[in-house]
Amino acid sequence: YGDLADDLVAKFGALVFVTNRDGDTPLDKSKGGLSTKLHDRAVEAGQDLKKIPYKDQSWLGLKTHRSRDATLSRHKGINVKDLSLTQQLSESPSSQTWKGRWQGNEIVAKILVLRECTPRISRDFNEEFPKLRIFSHPNILPVIGCCNAPPDLVVISQFMPFGSLYNVLHQNTNVVVDSVQALKFALDIARGMSYFHNLERFVPNYYLNSYHVMIDEDLSARISMSDAKFGFQDKGKLYHPAWMSPEALQKRQSEINFKAADMWSFAIILWELATRNVPFADLSPMEAGMKIALESLRIQILPGISQ
Repeated sequence: YGDLADDLVAKFGALVFVTNRDGDTPLDKSKGGLSTKLHDRAVEAGQDLKKIPYKDQSWLGLKTHRSRDATLSRHKGINVKDLSLTQQLSESPSSQTWKGRWQGNEIVAKILVLRECTPRISRDFNEEFPKLRIFSHPNILPVIGCCNAPPDLVVISQFMPFGSLYNVLHQNTNVVVDSVQALKFALDIARGMSYFHNLERFVPNYYLNSYHVMIDEDLSARISMSDAKFGFQDKGKLYHPAWMSPEALQKRQSEINFKAADMWSFAIILWELATRNVPFADLSPMEAGMKIALESLRIQILPGISQ
């Protein structure tokens, strides 16, 4: 894990002075010379050397350091030959998702499905994926790195053992989601979206839904940046319209208020957490999208649920 930790600090700006519940920082948990190495990397990146308490959220609003941006712009991604893909997890018209290993760590690799990977698409991919490496908030699951090896474009993120919030709520898992845990999931998502919406480099092509919220081993909900769409991907293909606002389904991309649209999607997730139901489960995605956009279809608020 030493090389990965060094990369996270040196290349991606991960903070080394944020404490865990026990008051320990990554430096305290590091063994051998790794602690000194990470400390020096943090100093080079201009990080504040004071410990940040686990419950202190003030650091989440910090702006990205220029030195970190400079390092980020020089990063050329991960060599596809360094990946060991072992199990296909899912497939959609836009991507294949695989479980695998990189530098000894469990990862998820999303291989984009494209008709053709042109030089322009390869260049745009290099320019866009750094925006998805958001390591400065505990409720955002960042893109670790990417492989730009035409015809393959691969997005790499950390493997989450419990899968997505959709998996936890609607498929057979061992996770018990009582009212306390449901509220924690909701707060985690709200905190992640609040930070996400206040980024200097806002990512507009992200659609919030329970498929795109991952559950970590400590049952924290984390918004997955690997599910954001790139600018060269087809914006007209929407796979989970049941969570989308009418405006997001009706308007052109340039006209959508994405922050307001996310609030609508968050409300659908709250309904999902309260009812344990899939929104519009009796309709196909196309039918649900058409009825939401054109026929004012809305979820039903069940008795006993606050409006």
